[in-house]
Amino acid sequence: MKKNNINQNYMQALIFCSVFMLLIIVAGVRDVYAVGGISNSKVIVPSTQTVPKRHVEIEPFFSFEFVDDRDNTFRLGGGVRFTLGALDDLELGVNVNYLNHENSDLTDQINDFGDIEAGLKYRFLDQGAKYPFSLAYQGGISIPTSGGDTPWFIEIGGLILTKDFSDQFSMDTDFVFGIVEDDGWNFVSNIGFGYYVVPWFQAVIEAAYAYEDVDGEESTQVLNITPGFTSPVTDWLTIIVGVTPDLYADNTEKEVVITTAFTFLF
Repeated sequence: MKKNNINQNYMQALIFCSVFMLLIIVAGVRDVYAVGGISNSKVIVPSTQTVPKRHVEIEPFFSFEFVDDRDNTFRLGGGVRFTLGALDDLELGVNVNYLNHENSDLTDQINDFGDIEAGLKYRFLDQGAKYPFSLAYQGGISIPTSGGDTPWFIEIGGLILTKDFSDQFSMDTDFVFGIVEDDGWNFVSNIGFGYYVVPWFQAVIEAAYAYEDVDGEESTQVLNITPGFTSPVTDWLTIIVGVTPDLYADNTEKEVVITTAFTFLF
């Protein structure tokens, strides 16, 4: 999609406000975002588009999670995504979660290093005269760094489908199956719609579902929705903002997550 240049004064104001938001609001990606390290065109759901060959995306992101429990639990998280365009239709990336803070009325503050998530995306069908949509493969691994009972996750495979209905309106949807270290498995699926109201503002609405089944434990399910927007300020900077409330949660607490990220393309 083409991105027209916007008024310089507006761009400066938008950058200032966004940096200010980054300082006072923390946001990030809920666990429903399955594969780490890969790019997206909306708030959470990935797209089939890959980082251009020999280019790199660097995306700082943060998390501010409100947990619906008796202990007033909240979590702060921070990380950065590095994604390399290795080939024309192949990207490789990693999420480094450098901040994991939790506090509640029941426990003392916990501060440690977050998990590391690596992933890849390969687009093998591209929408055009021959195909009505684009398809890409996704897969990855989540490596716990805090020790304890946190398991490894291996996302052995999934698909991403992107459909551009017009230059302004698009849809992304995906699913991925994963293996949990402790004899379990999980499934995550997302769908998102985006509409460019103006060339520098895309309104986004997304939904996500996650299911996890671990041997010896009760299965968990989460269903949530994310309204938000993306703003391509320039060709090298995109601002992402969203709010993700859980609509349904089984055997896990409901959460509300504010999402903010800044995507830089080099």
